[in-house]
Amino acid sequence: MSDKTLEIYFSTDNLKLAYYRIVCWPERLVKDRFGIHAFGAQLDKNLKQLSEKLISGKYSPQRGFKYYEPKSSGTQRTKTLLMIEDALVYQAIANVIAARNYELLAEHDDFVFGSVLMPDTKQGTELLKQENPKYFFFKFWKSLFVRFKDSVIKAIEQDKATHKFETDITGFFDSIPHYNLLLTLSTHFGVEDEILDFLSVCLNAWSGTKESSTPGVGIPQGPQPSYFLANLLLYPLDKQLISEAFKYYRYMDDIKIYGYSESELRNVLVLIDNYLKGHGLSINAKKTGITTIDAAKEDETVKELRRFDIIGNAYTGDEAIINELSEGGLESSVIKTLLGLSEQSPEEHDESEAKQQIESITDPEKIIAFWEKEISDVEQELPSLFKSNSLELADPEQTDDIDFIRLSAKYGTAVRSLSEYKQVTASDALLPYWLFALKKFYWRAGNYILTLQHYKGNKELKQELISIYQSDKNYECYRYHIITCLTYNFEYTDRELREFFKYLKAENSELVRYALYCLIIKHSDDQQLKSTLRVQLSREANNYLKLITLDYWKRDANRVSTMDELVKQMGL
Repeated sequence: MSDKTLEIYFSTDNLKLAYYRIVCWPERLVKDRFGIHAFGAQLDKNLKQLSEKLISGKYSPQRGFKYYEPKSSGTQRTKTLLMIEDALVYQAIANVIAARNYELLAEHDDFVFGSVLMPDTKQGTELLKQENPKYFFFKFWKSLFVRFKDSVIKAIEQDKATHKFETDITGFFDSIPHYNLLLTLSTHFGVEDEILDFLSVCLNAWSGTKESSTPGVGIPQGPQPSYFLANLLLYPLDKQLISEAFKYYRYMDDIKIYGYSESELRNVLVLIDNYLKGHGLSINAKKTGITTIDAAKEDETVKELRRFDIIGNAYTGDEAIINELSEGGLESSVIKTLLGLSEQSPEEHDESEAKQQIESITDPEKIIAFWEKEISDVEQELPSLFKSNSLELADPEQTDDIDFIRLSAKYGTAVRSLSEYKQVTASDALLPYWLFALKKFYWRAGNYILTLQHYKGNKELKQELISIYQSDKNYECYRYHIITCLTYNFEYTDRELREFFKYLKAENSELVRYALYCLIIKHSDDQQLKSTLRVQLSREANNYLKLITLDYWKRDANRVSTMDELVKQMGL
């Protein structure tokens, strides 16, 4: 393998850029936060050592920490948390490919709306020399989705398209053949053979489910470089469709094309189907169709997109990242470097348009009145989704998870904002409706939990959440969110904590066991229970589970004799 090529991809500067970008990854559950903190404690030293290991050929990728996330269909997707060194390697490779090919990819910005590169990615490591660098790898999803929505609406309402073709790709990330991906990287993006061989080894280590690997197939879903590579694989298809002047819009593997005849779109269907088959992928037949647009009524796609104002996001921009870094004990110089992370300021991450509306209001009384009206609107609209005095939906065919996410985000934002001016209590009358949404739309638990946090200390909610955990044994990510909400919003007796310990011993999911460890560590003052917990943790087969639990325990250092002693007890 050429040392020169490796020195370009795995220089300390490019690895440092990769580190800052990993900190910016928005999905907390796929970030090795323990690794970020540990690696960042002596960042330059660790970057130098990793660079040397990579260039000398001594690096070997690890499997990663995997968990299952539920989908609305009831099936699950495998999510992968890569260990910090693996994440750095993956992002470093993506950095170089992105910098070299930014202008090429930017030609498709009017057609491709998912995981679009930030303009500053074209600067490569030169970005590190800027006074206020913008480290985010992708543009913020919400602004891209708005453009996607507006483009689709324009095609129908202004351009008067008469037919639409919609499809997506079956099991996209899990089905990508490594050979086809690597060939595309070589042919269209000039990636060197040495890096292709290196990446092939990594993808074989990272692919697959919790139970087994899938050699030669699949890329890890969660890390941002995977979304980038998935886009690159579809680049030749994008290019071909764009060259034919189709009204073509793609949001990751969600494809929509508009035209003026069924035969025109039938040709497109065949073209896409042939391309995907040639790359080891397949169209999702259940989500594929060509339909006539009825000019006399609002198109269903347009209706859905207009309703889709927000799907909710726990991520809130720079402030959340800096808090996370500070909790991990990073050097102040490293944190300072990250303070000006991106043009994706907290304003762009706001949960709703309400924030933009209120920017022009300066009178505190008017601000209070504004947020009180937002709360009042939800208090009226949310019950209206149900039949009178019932938890049965009034119109189940027209009401879904997005309706509840919109109202949940609006309510949560208003309560949080109003609390800055006066004491405010979340409405108990709305709680049954939020719990309905949490149970029915379990795949959106991460969104609804954000609103339930405003019911801190509510005994009814506490018992309902415990009941949900006890009854649901299918979806580990759902149970993880339930336990996390229980951890940070309620107090517990010693007897209750010992019940949670029983749950811990019986729990099969490592992700959920981690949440249960955190709950007990946070709330227990009993040294005997803590000793029992240490013994239980020492028996865990997964060393990463031990490490992240110890990292959480470290923040509770006043209850631990010495961390060195505790680490030894864990066999690490």
